[in-house]
Amino acid sequence: MASKFKFCYMAEELAYKPIKISVLLMRCIVVLVALVTSFSFLGLYIPPQKTVFFQWVGVLLPALLCCNLVFLIIGLYKHSWYSICPLIAILANFHYFTKIVQNNPERSEEITDIRVATYNVREFKMVYNLSSMDQIAAYIDAQHINTLCLQEVPANCTLAELKRTFGQFQYFIMTGNNSGHSQLAILSRFPLDSVQTISFDERPNCAIFADLSYKKHKIRIGNCHLQTTNLNQVKGDLIPAENGSANWLGALNTLSRNFRLRGPQADHLKSVMDKSPFPMLMCGDFNNSPNSYSYHKIKGNLKDAFREAGNGYGYTYSNLMKLFRIDFVFFSGDVLQAINYRTGNIDYSDHLPVLVDFKIN
Repeated sequence: MASKFKFCYMAEELAYKPIKISVLLMRCIVVLVALVTSFSFLGLYIPPQKTVFFQWVGVLLPALLCCNLVFLIIGLYKHSWYSICPLIAILANFHYFTKIVQNNPERSEEITDIRVATYNVREFKMVYNLSSMDQIAAYIDAQHINTLCLQEVPANCTLAELKRTFGQFQYFIMTGNNSGHSQLAILSRFPLDSVQTISFDERPNCAIFADLSYKKHKIRIGNCHLQTTNLNQVKGDLIPAENGSANWLGALNTLSRNFRLRGPQADHLKSVMDKSPFPMLMCGDFNNSPNSYSYHKIKGNLKDAFREAGNGYGYTYSNLMKLFRIDFVFFSGDVLQAINYRTGNIDYSDHLPVLVDFKIN
């Protein structure tokens, strides 16, 4: 009888051990995910040249926050003190929520001095490689934009062609065809002068600056396109080949390399912006989320138009489940005031145009 009782006890103990191990493992996962999420802010300060780990955390932050929310709900349901870990992680990222969700009042009745749009036009290619140039020009005209920043203008697009299509503008500057790379352009109804182009070996036509004259005011406007993610190029590596293998490591290396390249680009652009004798208006495709080093570095003391005048969930990239805002408009808050921010509901590119109304103080 005693041996039978001992056998039953051992069986119960063996059955209990896997459960105990799985609970311990789950708790470790909860703590680890919460810890990584809590320190996501380090991606704002640590240059990607030193480590890309926190840049990846910034990209994965929406998923990490969702995981923490699930862990929090389960922990509260089970009355577990471990629920404090995901709660701290979520609260530690309050700064991130204000960069992706806003609820500013509409101020459409206020007079607009400058209406700016920034748009990555994807070389004016729609589906089936049909040109979207005329459609985009018509849309911009209908929105009464008076200053336009374009990224990924085709390398073979000429200034004459741009003037012919966007005839509503009087002043045009382009970076020019640099070794077959796409161009940047600034179009305006106000005079533009003192043009400066910034290029890197890996990113020709990285940025263009000009001084915009509006009445008695001078504003330095910048248009940038930081190192691309190469996301469309690495998609093929993520799809399993006929032999069932996918080159995940190659894709991750490419994306990480581009993180590292964007760091020095952001540093250099910031140094150029700091030398401006005039208020700044910086637009562009940063290819990075608001929780990135590039965003934080270039923004500096400038204001983010979305945070000042946006409404709802802010995204500008149509792919990746519409989760990411990677196109930004920064401005000097002592002279300019953002009174309206919106994104255009058009599908001529994989980006959405960002439209901002400014009033000059």
